Amino acid sequence: MTTCRVCASPLGKVAYEASAPALTSMMAFIDIPTLVFVCDDCGHAQCADLPDIETFYDTTYRISLESDDHDQIFAVAADGSPIYRTDHQAAIGLRLLDLPQGASILDYGAGKATTLRKMCTARPDLHPHVFDVSRDYVPAWDGWVTGEDQATYTVPEAWAGRFDAIISHFVIEHVAEPVAFLKTLHALLAPGGRVLLSMPDVAANPGDMTVADHLNHFSTASLKRALASSGFALETIDSTAFPGAFFAVAMRSEVPVVIEEDRWEATAAAAKAKEICAFWKQATNRLDGAAKQFSGKRAAVYGSGFYGSWICSRIEADVDFRVFLDQNPKLQGSTLFNRPVLSPANLDEDVDVVFVGLNPLKARAAIAGQAALHRPGLELVWIEG
Repeated sequence: MTTCRVCASPLGKVAYEASAPALTSMMAFIDIPTLVFVCDDCGHAQCADLPDIETFYDTTYRISLESDDHDQIFAVAADGSPIYRTDHQAAIGLRLLDLPQGASILDYGAGKATTLRKMCTARPDLHPHVFDVSRDYVPAWDGWVTGEDQATYTVPEAWAGRFDAIISHFVIEHVAEPVAFLKTLHALLAPGGRVLLSMPDVAANPGDMTVADHLNHFSTASLKRALASSGFALETIDSTAFPGAFFAVAMRSEVPVVIEEDRWEATAAAAKAKEICAFWKQATNRLDGAAKQFSGKRAAVYGSGFYGSWICSRIEADVDFRVFLDQNPKLQGSTLFNRPVLSPANLDEDVDVVFVGLNPLKARAAIAGQAALHRPGLELVWIEG
C-alpha cells in the first residue's frame, strides 16, 4: 500500500506484519499475510486489501446466519445476564437519531438487519429499507420488509435522495474506499438526512488491528476527516455507548464541509496505532513462548471470538487443546475449529492451563468473576502478560 485510504497521504513502512494465514472477523483463516500501515497525517490505520473482495462478501462473509436467533454478547449486566449487540444497537440508534414520525430509514450493509427490525418493533411507524452485497440475507428480510424496499448488489437509482436516515453498523471498516462509501450514503439521504455509523474503536479494542477483513481502523481524527471529505457535517462521535466501538452521527450537508485538521489529535492517533502494532508483536512472541512452556499440557481457551481464535492458531500445534469456554449461552454447545464451546462452569478438572482470549483491556476484570477458573493448580495465560 502506498497511500492512505482517508486522506491520500503517502504511507511509510509497514507498522505490523505477520506471516500467513491471516484471521478474519468470521474466525476463518485466509492465506495472506497480515500487514498494517499507519498514516502519520490523519491517524488512520489500515490493512492491505483482500484478494477478490467482492466474492468474499458475496459468498464467504455470512454474519449470524447460523440460526434465527444468533446474536453476539457485547456486555454482561450486573446480575450476570448477557446483553446482546443488536438490542443495544437498536436502543442507541433510536436515541441518537431521534427519528421523525414515519421516517424512511435504510440499513446499508444490513446483513440480517436484526438491529433495524428491533428499531421498527419499537417504532412501528418507521419505513424500513435494506441493502447488502449478498443475497444470503433475503430470507431474513422477507415478511417484514417489502420486496420493493429490499436491494442486493446494486442500490436502485430511485433510492437517490430518499432517506431520512441511514444506519450502517460495523460495515465501513470492511470497505476498500471508505470516502467513496460515505459519498454513496450522502447521495441516498434526503436534504437534512442523517447517517448513523458504527465501527470498531481500535484504541479500546486492540485486537481489531489484526483482523484481516477490517481494512480500516479509524481514529476520531481519521473519522472526522473521512466524514468531512464526503460532505457530512459531524454531529457526534460517541465512544462510550458501545464499549470498543465508535458510534457517529452526521448530517448531509448541502454545501462543502470545511476540513478542520487537528494536528495534535492526528499525531496522537498515529502514535496510539503504532503502540498497538508493537503490542501485537510482543503478544505473538508471548503466546509462542507459552505454547512451548505448556507443551503437551491439557488446555482450554476462554473466549470463542477473535482473540480466542487467534490464540488457537498460536498454540494448537504444541498443547493438548481441548475446548473453548464462553459465557454466551447461544454459543455454548456449538463448535469452533472442531472443538466444543462450553460454559466456563463446565470446565473439566483435568485441564491444566487456560489461555484467556479476551480483550486485554478487560480480560482480568472478566475472569475475576469466574470461580471455575480460580481453582488451585490451574494456570492462566494472558495475552498481555
